[in-house]
Order: sequence, then C-alpha cells, then structure tokens
Amino acid sequence: MARFSLCPVKPQVLSVRTIATVAEPLAQQLGLADGVRSVGFITCTSDDALYVALDEGTKAAAVEVVYAKSFYAGAAHASGPLSGEVIGCYASHDIDEVHHALEACQRCLSDEAWFYSADGQGRLCFFPHVVRATGRYLSKLANVSVGEPLAYLIAPPLEAMIAIDAALKVGGVELLKFFGPPTETNFAGAYLSGSLPACEAAAEAFAAAVIDVAKSPLAARQSARGGGESLGGRPPGPGEGRFKVLSTGQRLQKKPEHLTHLRDDETLVEKSHPRMRLRGKLDLLQGLVLDAQRTADTEGASGLVGDLEEVMQLLRAMVGCEVMETPLPEQRLLGMTQSEIRHASHNTHKLYGVPFMYPSIRQGEMVARLYQCRATAREAELACYDAFPVPVPPDPGNPGERADLKAALNILSSALYVMQCKFVGGHYGVRRKPGPLKGWRPPAKH
Repeated sequence: MARFSLCPVKPQVLSVRTIATVAEPLAQQLGLADGVRSVGFITCTSDDALYVALDEGTKAAAVEVVYAKSFYAGAAHASGPLSGEVIGCYASHDIDEVHHALEACQRCLSDEAWFYSADGQGRLCFFPHVVRATGRYLSKLANVSVGEPLAYLIAPPLEAMIAIDAALKVGGVELLKFFGPPTETNFAGAYLSGSLPACEAAAEAFAAAVIDVAKSPLAARQSARGGGESLGGRPPGPGEGRFKVLSTGQRLQKKPEHLTHLRDDETLVEKSHPRMRLRGKLDLLQGLVLDAQRTADTEGASGLVGDLEEVMQLLRAMVGCEVMETPLPEQRLLGMTQSEIRHASHNTHKLYGVPFMYPSIRQGEMVARLYQCRATAREAELACYDAFPVPVPPDPGNPGERADLKAALNILSSALYVMQCKFVGGHYGVRRKPGPLKGWRPPAKH
C-alpha cells in the first residue's frame, strides 16, 4: 500500500536461488557459523528496498542476513540482466527457514518497501521509508534494539542533505547513521530513531523537502523547508493547482485563508472542521499543562513536574498520531496502566487520604491549575468524539475511528484528578496541605 500520494517506483526481484548445503570453502567466505549451511540469494533493482525487505525476513524465520551489498553505479549500469542494484543472502540451519524468509522478503518488496517519484516522471526518486519495528538485521546496522522504529531515508545527494536537515528539525528523532555521498549508487541518506510518530513525522518532512527541491532546484536564495512541514502531495500536472480541497476535489493555485491543511496540500479543509477543533483543544491542553508544570516547580513539587512531563509527552504523541493518521503507542502515566489509573481515581481516600474533592479556593493555586487541565482534557475528549464519531446505532465491536485517542483522553482526565489528590495529600513532598477539604468519603465501617 502506498504511503504517500506520490507515484511509487516499485522494485523488481530479478533472481532468487537457494543452496540446501553450501560448499565448505564458500561457507567460510560467507562467515557462516557452525551448523549453518543453508543459504538463499536474491537480487533486486533497488538496494535500500531490499535491505528493508531482508530485515523483514529475519522477523518471519530463523535466519540471519550474512551478505548484502549494493553494486556500483546502480541498476541502470548493472553487470548483467539478473544483477540489478543489490544482492542479499540469508543463512540458516534449515533450508525451510530460508524459504520462509525469502517469501517474506518478496512480500515486503511487493507490498511495502519502494521508492517514490518526486518529479512525477520517475527521474528523481527517493526513499522515505519507516520501519515500524526493526528485525535482527536493521537493528544491528542501526545499533538499536530489535523492535524499535526506524526512519530509513534515502535520496539523491543534494536532495538528501536538504531533506535530512528538515527531518531532524521535526524533533523527537536522533541521527543514528549518515550515508554521505558518494555511496555505491551515488545516493545519500540516514537512519533516524525515535518513537513511531516521530519517525513518521520525520519521513513526512524528508519527503516534503525532497519535493520542494524537485520543484525549484535552482532557487539558490530560497530557504529549505523548515522542520515539521508536511508533504505537499503529488506534484501537480500542467495547469493544475498545488492545493486540493478535500470535500470537493477542487484544485487551487493558492490556499485560501479560510482553509487549512488536514494533513498536506492535497487535504485542505475548513478551519471549523471537527479535527481542527480537536487540535485546538490539544494545543490548549498542552499550554495549560505547561503552566501547571511551572506552578509545580514553584511549589517545590518536583515529582509532580515529572508526572506532568509524562502528560506532555502523551499529548505530543497524540498530536503527531492524529495528524499523521498513525496508531498511538501504548502510554503509561504516573507509572501506571490505564486500568490502574482508573482504580486509583476511584479509591483516592484509601490510597492518598483524600476524599472525592469538590473544587475550592482553599485548595490552592496548584490544584486550580490541575483542575483546569482536567476540565480541558474532558473537553478534548468530547472534541475527539465529534472529530471521529461513533457509529449509530453503537456497535460494541466497532468503537469508530481513533478509539486509541478517545481512550487516552479519557484516562488522562482520571490521571490529572489523581495528581490533584496526591498533591493535596502531600504525596509530592509539599508539606502544607491545602484545606479544609470538602468531599465525599466512604461510609465508616462499624
């Protein structure tokens, strides 16, 4: 499935062969371990796509990638009709494992890993790929733990320099490895690590910058795209406008002030769109949480500052996942799971010595700040339901779109209430207790 609204340039597998038991001298040259003598070779027209696909095979079978090399000058100057741009080799103790790995590798090349055309004509191609969870091969190359996300970004030399800069300015990603030009195929690129939403956002910014260069390669005084700018969709054809109104399909040369980007230049919507309202609530909530952090710092409640930073990290992830339309990774707040937070919010008297609190001026400024955050989190949850409605009539098996965001906002309001109770109960190291406290207490046991 194509990740961007651009023309894909899909790789072509040129040859696949296996050897059940490789000759001993060749096994030594390939560096095979004792007991590992089954191998499988594959060649392909795209080196970076194959490296991603080879990694996929390590997730599907008990194999290791023992050999993978790009050929000089690329597929256009291949040494033979079956050479392509790259060769890869799996090895295992069992030939069936090699077969399974090769099948997974080829599925990845067919369904997921490919270059895109930045100019609409297939002459300027680039690779803005995100590996959602690395296998044993790429994790070793990038020096990350198996299962971590990876932004695998490749483009021609100048385009890559501009685009890597844009990707890094998105924030939340780290440059693990830089492939400066010239490489074997005269491209350049980088591995970036971070959370999945951060890697997705970096890939978007990388793609946007490559397309920006493709549109105006000689604009020497034009500053490169800044971090965080989203992909502007496919390059418009002759006479077409750069922008597209999502609701009507109309193309425009200039973006009207009353429209804004839902995701990119291909998805303009009214500024009153329900998803824009949700984004506004999330922005407001981040500002209130930041204000609450400052107050907590002034109060000397360093633990509360840290708990609120977890809230900020969750909100940043939510913003990125909503814009990028990617799943929200599982989050923990206060060191607790969602079910544990829900339990704590219903048992504050037992856990923190604080009843179900009614808001009062006597509880102090810190509690007032947290109360504002909590109320806004509840407003954001309602905005999320407006942006992503639940089916009517409700279907228990289908909670509607973005159930992950709805659940996160629901539990966030509970977590903020628990923080209020912990602060009032003196569990953040602040000695004075705002009070007196008015609220519901469970009946005394006789």
